[in-house]
Amino acid sequence: MAIKVCIIGAGNGAFAAAADLTLRGYQVTIYENELFKSNVEDLMETGIIHCFGVGPVGDAKIYKVTCDLADALSDVDIIMPIAPAYAQETVAKSLLPYIKPGDKIILTPGSTGGSLIFGKVFHDNGKLDGVKIAEMHTLPYATRKVDSCTVDILLMCKKMYFAAFPAIYNQEMYDLVVKMFPSIELLKDVLETGMNNGNAVSHPAAVVLNAGKIEYYGKHYHYKEGITPSVAKVNEKIDEERLAISAIFGYKPINARERLYEMGYCPMTDTLYESYQGSHEVFLPIEGPNDLSGRYLTEDVPCALVAMSDIAKLVGVATPVMDSVVILASALRSEDYWTTGRTLEKMGLNGMTVDEIRDLLQNGYKI
Repeated sequence: MAIKVCIIGAGNGAFAAAADLTLRGYQVTIYENELFKSNVEDLMETGIIHCFGVGPVGDAKIYKVTCDLADALSDVDIIMPIAPAYAQETVAKSLLPYIKPGDKIILTPGSTGGSLIFGKVFHDNGKLDGVKIAEMHTLPYATRKVDSCTVDILLMCKKMYFAAFPAIYNQEMYDLVVKMFPSIELLKDVLETGMNNGNAVSHPAAVVLNAGKIEYYGKHYHYKEGITPSVAKVNEKIDEERLAISAIFGYKPINARERLYEMGYCPMTDTLYESYQGSHEVFLPIEGPNDLSGRYLTEDVPCALVAMSDIAKLVGVATPVMDSVVILASALRSEDYWTTGRTLEKMGLNGMTVDEIRDLLQNGYKI
């Protein structure tokens, strides 16, 4: 029998995953919140996602499209939230009435700390026992929706870092998910996957440094125009700070250039600027953000940079460039991301030592 997957969300990545998995023989249900029903109204009528680009292509007949979460979760093997990081806590809370021991949740992606957010929400509400959570560090695709029922897959990611929370389930969850996504690579734990969230390096600083241009012209190409040699140097400094945090936990040092190359986005080059500019088929054609409300700022600052910076403070690593970007982004958006972002408290790490964090990541919450 086909493995039954419930995808939560209806954005670019959700459509790509639904089409890809369906065309490879999985039974896919798409759930979208009633508030965003417009995202799936046409798909409810046709039931078909037209998929083109690389990887599986064709017309994917989706098993079910619904705005009823109880119906969506009634008979599934895997729950796969594909939603912005800032929606992860809301998604986790929405699952509380339905989640049960034995459920398997794969965050695609986890961003930075996504599994910890889900774990804390479930733990605080007495729902974590017997639930297995895992995450990838990135979406499996570079992709864009062309219209309400069509998705273009620009890239099938060649490597995705993967781990479970708690890590005692690493091998079990890997064995399950590698059949779906053969390019996953197992890491130590979900903090290691989260520290490899490349959006924190590639997106926020470049948007902050191009804020005037973006607002004035209203048309912008983030990689082609926004990441100049000097801007890329700032991204490299953020990457160095990220690696310094990772070193405290003994994680494998994977710099941004290596990761982008391994994922298939960019050629291997001597500088991060050359990496971005060498991505002729993926990065350079991407238009946007065309205003300052885009997710490169409103998701990746509060949900990635704040998380990394807060962890850095806890373990004694200085992150002056990350901190500067958070401060400037907060000023640009008139929002204190240090307060509204992904803090240690929200991830369940507040006041912990490095050893206590390691124990939580490996063994989970004490029952």
